[in-house]
Amino acid sequence: MRLGVDYYPEHWAESRWPIDARLMAEAGISVVRLAEFAWSRMEPKENKFDFKWLDKAINILAKEGIQVVLGTPTASPPAWLMAKYPDTYSRDEYGHIHGFGTRQHRCHTPENYRKRSRAITTAMAKHYGKNPNVIGWQTDNEFFREDCTCDKCKKKWHGWLKKKYKTLDKLNAEWGTVFWSQEYSDWSQIQVLAHPRSGNHYHSPSFQLDWRRFQSENAVSFQHEQVEILRKYAPKQFVTHNFMGFHDSLNYYDLAKDLDFVAWDNYPGEGPAGAAHDLMRGVLEKNFWIMEERAGHIGWDKFSPAPRPGEIRMWTWEAIAHGADVVSYFRWRSCLYGTEQFWQGILNHDAVPRRRYHEIAQTGAELKKLSPAIDGTAVKNEVAVLNDYENIWALDIQPQTEGFSFRKMLLLYTKALARLGVGADVIGPGADFKRYKVMVLPPLYVLTDEMAKKVTQYVHSGGTVVLNCRTGVKNEINVCRTEPLPGPLAHVAGLEISDYDCAGPRSVSVESSDGKAFKATLWCDVLELQSAEPIAVYKSHYYAGEPAAAVNKAGKGRSYYIGFVAEDSFYRHLMEQVLKEAGVKTVPDLPEGVELLRRVKNGTEVVFVINFTAEAKTVTLPGSYDELLGSHKAAGKLELKPFDVAVLK
Repeated sequence: MRLGVDYYPEHWAESRWPIDARLMAEAGISVVRLAEFAWSRMEPKENKFDFKWLDKAINILAKEGIQVVLGTPTASPPAWLMAKYPDTYSRDEYGHIHGFGTRQHRCHTPENYRKRSRAITTAMAKHYGKNPNVIGWQTDNEFFREDCTCDKCKKKWHGWLKKKYKTLDKLNAEWGTVFWSQEYSDWSQIQVLAHPRSGNHYHSPSFQLDWRRFQSENAVSFQHEQVEILRKYAPKQFVTHNFMGFHDSLNYYDLAKDLDFVAWDNYPGEGPAGAAHDLMRGVLEKNFWIMEERAGHIGWDKFSPAPRPGEIRMWTWEAIAHGADVVSYFRWRSCLYGTEQFWQGILNHDAVPRRRYHEIAQTGAELKKLSPAIDGTAVKNEVAVLNDYENIWALDIQPQTEGFSFRKMLLLYTKALARLGVGADVIGPGADFKRYKVMVLPPLYVLTDEMAKKVTQYVHSGGTVVLNCRTGVKNEINVCRTEPLPGPLAHVAGLEISDYDCAGPRSVSVESSDGKAFKATLWCDVLELQSAEPIAVYKSHYYAGEPAAAVNKAGKGRSYYIGFVAEDSFYRHLMEQVLKEAGVKTVPDLPEGVELLRRVKNGTEVVFVINFTAEAKTVTLPGSYDELLGSHKAAGKLELKPFDVAVLK
């Protein structure tokens, strides 16, 4: 277990570097990320590389026992490159170039840019691939879907479509371009996703979903070129990327396939960031790093509220509890120049160690003390929630009603599970469902035959699945299915949808089978039960008295179908019942704002109890533990101060 920091020695006088390195070491920091935005310093002219300054910085850090992660600097191509190869600029939905003076002003497609990307990556990898002080690499910085509309992207888009559909006849048939006389007679007629005024806001949903797939694959292929180079010249150093949690523009499962582990950039606000940690851990289903952790105010032109005393420590322990092995803070010192002048570092502009530095130093000392107990542990859960980028994209294209989304449903369930003291893995469509007693599936709006088969087999073999409204609406081409909803999962659910209502913000009353009342909004499916049994009914509107939710026994397992979107309390009530029947232990008496999390090794649990509130909390413990931070027995009740953390064994 280690702490790190993101450092920019190129922003500061060399005389300051030894002072910074000493202060880092004294705070328990042993890993530093460098150079991810330093292309112009490492290659000031084309093919003229200068690593002397970076060598010196690495050596100074190494003298304090600090190891280095290097970033490939391709998110900020320098001015000379953009001037010589102007086709590198990406173009927005209006066709205008993203001009120089910011970052990520590039397009992933042009060969001129890819050639220069390969050149800087190769030069760095050859120079540092055997440096004992360099332990790994971060590719680029925070990849996202560019939606570039340049001619090269258009040509590549057409090639992607030809490879997928082979013929225009097949594309026309699959997309249903007969609608509105959109049939294509030449590949060149197919546009890129451009400005909404051109009609693309209402373009074919199949077109829009394929466009997002294409753009995601384009970013993945760009990263792949860098990874191949790093594997060749730096085979003993790890390769990762700094993902962005719930950022949804790329398929993170595809982007991560080339990497050793996932790292991500965490900038929490109010309350826990737990579900995002779980998602990042689930991308490769292993422990992860935090490459950027909030260390102060965040914001470019405006400030966010400052972290309150104890919050930085709390966020650090929260990340570790969810599976982080390294937490690296952004940034070491607040920058004097540019857009990020007010994105606060551990040190202010004056470089004087103050409250935030001392809080991180305290955390570093705690982590050093507890590392023997935590090292080698991993998060092991019996419950999983599905994350699916293609469903996220499809519901973003056609959100059904204002406020309805895949992510909203995911968060409703993860929040309910956290309130019950139950950890959850957030996993992708390719994961092995059989490892879990309970699988929660937010709306499988785009439901492939393959996924339907996988869910069916999981339930029949003894698993418990929770399905939700708007499941089975579309196939993988984003075309509506003809079977009664929920489509291929109707048999598993033991029901069909006889009617549905876009309730929007209107509140619809629902009553559970044990007499508890809840409010439904956004969407209401009216269920026609076959083998399923009702667990909730509507109590208002024209479908009052009709089933709203049901459970069905299928094979050796169970399927729950929830036909509406409800308030938070419903999901806690539902999951308490689901988990009890599935044999998953809960901690139902956790105070509001407190979470209990576990990491495990060889049957031994390390338990983290975290208070996310500004109020003291009393927690009733399910057993007796050694409290590792305070070195005393914790039995019965545990007292937590505001933003406090207890680590138990």
